[in-house]
Amino acid sequence: MTRRQLTIALILLASINAFGFLDRVMIALIAEKIKAEFLLSDLQIGLLGGTAFAVVNAFASIPIARMAERYNRARVTAGFLMLASVFTALAGATVSFFQLFLCRCGMAAGNAATEAPPHSMISDMVPPEKRASALSLYMLGVPVAALFGSFAGGAIAEHFGWRNTFVFFGVMGGLIALLCYFCLHEPERRVTATAGGTGKLSTWQVVRLLLGNKSLRYVMFGLSCISVGAFGVNTFLPAFFSRNFGLDAAQAGLVFGLVSGIAAFFGTLLGGYVSEYMARRDGRWLLGIPALGTLIGVPIFLLGLSSNALFLAVPLMLLGSFSFYTAMGPAIATLHGSLDSFSRATGSAVFLLIVHFFGQGLGPPLVGIVSDLVSSFIYGGTSFATECAGAAGQVQGSACADASASGLRYAIGLFATFFLLGGLMLYLAARTKHRSALATAQAH
Repeated sequence: MTRRQLTIALILLASINAFGFLDRVMIALIAEKIKAEFLLSDLQIGLLGGTAFAVVNAFASIPIARMAERYNRARVTAGFLMLASVFTALAGATVSFFQLFLCRCGMAAGNAATEAPPHSMISDMVPPEKRASALSLYMLGVPVAALFGSFAGGAIAEHFGWRNTFVFFGVMGGLIALLCYFCLHEPERRVTATAGGTGKLSTWQVVRLLLGNKSLRYVMFGLSCISVGAFGVNTFLPAFFSRNFGLDAAQAGLVFGLVSGIAAFFGTLLGGYVSEYMARRDGRWLLGIPALGTLIGVPIFLLGLSSNALFLAVPLMLLGSFSFYTAMGPAIATLHGSLDSFSRATGSAVFLLIVHFFGQGLGPPLVGIVSDLVSSFIYGGTSFATECAGAAGQVQGSACADASASGLRYAIGLFATFFLLGGLMLYLAARTKHRSALATAQAH
């Protein structure tokens, strides 16, 4: 591909990734509005933001990936993004928790095509030594969506109602899907030998290849831990700013967008380019950079989380969050080094199934459970769930609001420590891969 063609393709794929991310975090932007109208608990918010989406998304990803390996990946991706956009718009018409839950499942099914097929396409667009940086450029759709989409979503919810947030992003996602269907071209597949031999691998062969590689097992476990922390924290971060600093939906969306968007933008670039540059000298740095970053970032994030001053909390949480977004590009590049063009989409799907199933499936509801339990304990009775339901728990200065704010702060702090465990796993993956390479070289 020419540089111009590659640039256009990466912009379109990043746009797909942006709307895929927005579908995942949509509930976080309007959580307090939905909670007040439907009288929901933090656990139910966690189920909407996490489990309802993650379970369907994870299990839909593999058949969609197999479809992408048999047919045109660009059109498969665009078609399923359109499906997700339809359900996103329909979510604006829901009148109950159950209806919204079903729409989230529909959004998840379509969203399952926004990661694995694009990963496969990008690995065919660039040479192996450029994959980490190219994948990181594709992943810049996440910080752009976090920065602008979060503010727009919160502002729409505050001034026009939370239902219009769903409608707006559903329509915009549909337009991006149409643009990608007609303008995104399928790259030529590069057929190379894999660890399992030559030829096309079945789904089970890909699974065996991934699980049979000790280094990749560490990578998958590490990214799962990081995902638990990321989805658990991000699902409730706008609510944290609202409850602890009295911000409305638009203001909380803006602050959340600044923290997650700027951190994701620079963290993603750091993870792709710096890891790739350092790996030229020592291959261990490809995963070592994100591993080192978590050790530095988590304490800074927790320091900001514990601050009661917004002007201190925001920059500290932003600075600490940089490292949380460095791992995905290098991890996918490491994964794709063991696969070829006819198995990379499936490999990414299996990888993301594990990572998102545990991360998004468990992170948000577990944070919700911990938040409800701690809030109830701080409130000092068994009546917290009934006395503080819905809007009653959002009256600034009330005992309900104070307990709810403190409970959520402790829950987010607890799950931020999962990043440390993820960083340790990435370090072990880098060390294992290096030792395996040395053993292979000595054998020859």
